[in-house]
Amino acid sequence: MQGGITNRDVKLQIAKYFPWCPFCCSEKLEIDVEPDRAHDYIICDNCEAKWEVKIKEKIRSIKLVSASVGWKGKELLEKEIEPKFWQNKAWLCILTRRNPHKS
Repeated sequence: MQGGITNRDVKLQIAKYFPWCPFCCSEKLEIDVEPDRAHDYIICDNCEAKWEVKIKEKIRSIKLVSASVGWKGKELLEKEIEPKFWQNKAWLCILTRRNPHKS
């Protein structure tokens, strides 16, 4: 985290763009934030995907550094992408997720 913003503010910004994992739709996301570190991280506890977040006052970019266990997202590895992309992908995951009780 850089730029004099608080850990709480960073976590709130990240939560805005990552309400769920964009690959497995899980809400079990760990937000790893430390002061004076160049990057912060988002880790999905369910599918193990991991993102590197570049923040300076606000989120500048989010880079997938480790694809999910099922290799979802492998085509996005190491690409710095704007946060809105990941937010849209997370919402798309939720909107297209099928209810297992319906046929």
